[in-house]
Amino acid sequence: MKVLVVDDHSLITDALRILLLDIDPTAAVHTAADAAGAARLIDQHPDADLMLLDLTLPGALGTSLLEALVARAPDLKVLVLSGVQDQRSVMRVLQLGAAGFVPKSMASETLVSAIRFVLSGGVYIPANLLDDATRGAGMLGLPERGRDMLGRPTTNRVQLTERQEQVLQLLARGVPIKVICRELGLSEGTVKTHVTAIYRTFGASNRTEALLAARRQGYEVG
Repeated sequence: MKVLVVDDHSLITDALRILLLDIDPTAAVHTAADAAGAARLIDQHPDADLMLLDLTLPGALGTSLLEALVARAPDLKVLVLSGVQDQRSVMRVLQLGAAGFVPKSMASETLVSAIRFVLSGGVYIPANLLDDATRGAGMLGLPERGRDMLGRPTTNRVQLTERQEQVLQLLARGVPIKVICRELGLSEGTVKTHVTAIYRTFGASNRTEALLAARRQGYEVG
């Protein structure tokens, strides 16, 4: 396992290195402390399995660094670490293509679970995004409990077909469309039709919104 750690606090990078070596004693951990260093790491280690990224770095503004890194290495899994935990920022990070968001205050055992989940292909969404349905819904554009993504009243759990549920589970793991086609033995057009139907069912416009809505409906999607 090769992991890139980008944070401007040496205590945090040292702690993350120890944590990663606990997960995999053979792990290769490479670090950087600023935006330019993050770009260099990607160029030097194109085979990296994961990047742990702090957004508040010298030379970075807002989510600009994440956007640049995702464009530079679209297949690299990026798990964002941040002291800022407002739901709107988390949603933005996920929409930009991050594989997950972890508050720096998170307990180490939970962080380990998040890292393992992202490495397995999942998208890690903090539970507190969904726990407070009333407060979180307004900030994220999510519905209140009992309403769908368009604000329409619902009385029952949204129902998907068996095939749609299979596609949803693969989407939750971050599996690309072409791989979903191979795993399910379906054409690309058929898979895209299922994805469109899933989005429409949840009133979502992208994968992140669909997964958030699915979790609120009780589907086990990570």
